[in-house]
Amino acid sequence: MPNMARNRDSERQGRGHDRRPEGASCPQDDDSRCICGSQRFVLEAYLEVEGGMPNPEPIEVEALTCPECGREYEPILTGNGRVLRGEFRGYFDDDEG
Repeated sequence: MPNMARNRDSERQGRGHDRRPEGASCPQDDDSRCICGSQRFVLEAYLEVEGGMPNPEPIEVEALTCPECGREYEPILTGNGRVLRGEFRGYFDDDEG
């Protein structure tokens, strides 16, 4: 994820700055999009595997990360199988490099 390796010190924001005001509704800023506009996320989750087949229902979810800008959110699983972005947690850090 090369886009996430850039210097983010100048664009860091505290918790809550990425959230829209309560009651605001904008189709381009819904909970299935990142603040940067991307609709793609990487979900970090633990899945149960039985008989070699993964169960699509996660046992536990850790983070929802935007591969475009590196923002990390709390993942919210809905009853209909969707994953939405929750509260902004910070930026992805690749400690393995």
